[in-house]
Amino acid sequence: MDFVGRKQELALLDSLYNRSGAQFLVLYGRRRVGKTRLITHWLSRLQGPHLYWMATQTTATNQLRKFSQALFGFLHPGVHLDPTFSYASWEAAFAEVARAGQTQRLVLVLDEFTYAMQADPEVPSLIQKAWDHFLSNSNLFLIVTGSQAGIIQRAMLDYQSPLYGRATARLKLQPLSFGALSEMLPSFSAEQRVAVYAITGGIPAYANLFDDHLTLLANLQERIVTPANVMLSDAAFLLQEQLDEPRNYMAVIEAIAAGYHKLSDIALMAGIERTNLSKYLSVLRELGYVERHVPATVRDPDQSKQGRYVIADSYLRFYYRFLAPNLDAIESGRTRQALSLLHDHLLDFIGTHTWEELCREWVGIKAEMGELFFLPERIGSFWSQSAQVDVVAVNWRTHDLLLGECKWSPRPVDVDVLNRLTAKASKVLPGDSDWRRGYAFFTRQQFTPEAERYAGELKAQLVTLPQLEADFRRWLNR
Repeated sequence: MDFVGRKQELALLDSLYNRSGAQFLVLYGRRRVGKTRLITHWLSRLQGPHLYWMATQTTATNQLRKFSQALFGFLHPGVHLDPTFSYASWEAAFAEVARAGQTQRLVLVLDEFTYAMQADPEVPSLIQKAWDHFLSNSNLFLIVTGSQAGIIQRAMLDYQSPLYGRATARLKLQPLSFGALSEMLPSFSAEQRVAVYAITGGIPAYANLFDDHLTLLANLQERIVTPANVMLSDAAFLLQEQLDEPRNYMAVIEAIAAGYHKLSDIALMAGIERTNLSKYLSVLRELGYVERHVPATVRDPDQSKQGRYVIADSYLRFYYRFLAPNLDAIESGRTRQALSLLHDHLLDFIGTHTWEELCREWVGIKAEMGELFFLPERIGSFWSQSAQVDVVAVNWRTHDLLLGECKWSPRPVDVDVLNRLTAKASKVLPGDSDWRRGYAFFTRQQFTPEAERYAGELKAQLVTLPQLEADFRRWLNR
């Protein structure tokens, strides 16, 4: 499939390459997010010399030997090399790199280098010495990538880590924006692309499973709910690869996915002491798998007792809702129950989670493009015993507030939806001061003429799915 999106990431790589002096980029992100694809695509456009090497899960001796042979072959093309050849140490190998980078810009990519760090815990310290002694004085552009965020954090980003302060740039690669799916799957409708986003969360490897010349149902039958789908095993692998106690973390995620969002309920369902639960939740939040939500109008969310824990990773949310309950059957080729579950509940799943999240993200995009009437300090939702609002954006300094309602029903949104939201405003407004209010209404389809007339009186924004998708594309291509 053609390379799509990543305009900002490619611009960053170009900028680092064109800067004078040595550059050191740490590029990390979860498995299958597209790190290797980004780097190899960028290298394919590069005119200057570059060496790309990927570490594998093997012994420390093999890691050094394989890199040594790749480096020697790069520096001395056509020269016969004994299969047992290896530089004496990583420092010796990097000294060769530094010599090669003295007179020209040289790019060295160490892909999935966390495997080498696992095989030999001293490697980060060796890179630090090499960088301090000679690499930093060369014209090297060093790119180190890894999927294991915990190792990257401990070895390169934490204050106590050997490589702390050496990297000149760091980039945590995020999933593709929803706006990129229109380029990946142009023959799908916008509604079908929202469904794909709900299933994949913008992870390129998962989105590539879909064929937009087939119906969504056919894709689910032939490519998603099948024993061969990598999505069946990735949930466990994501946690097992990153964490020391994966079973406890999986129990926490399973409890949240089952609808338990408070600390006490999660602890009970996961079978973990509440005093220990915070540690697991903290790590899951750092990895981006779980989020703690509080009403957007709470000014100090860290101190709020209204927090609810939710699955933030769209793939994990989909996996635990639709695949995990029928995992054994799917792996045995019995898929009817999982397909029936998808048929009955996928639309509700999209409306409850993905559609609302896209609408909240749209608010942030419009604000960043200067097309909202204020710049929010927080964007989220609101809930209390008396009211619930899908989208809330607030700025306490300027006393601006935006309230939004999201509808995924195929029916046109009528004026009663607008009336219900405006009636909630007094229950949402933080404090007693005068606030400037705005309203936004989001729909999968369209609005009735009566709703459009009333929206005009309110000066409310009416946003259909095609409009929302167009704004995402515009933001992506800015």
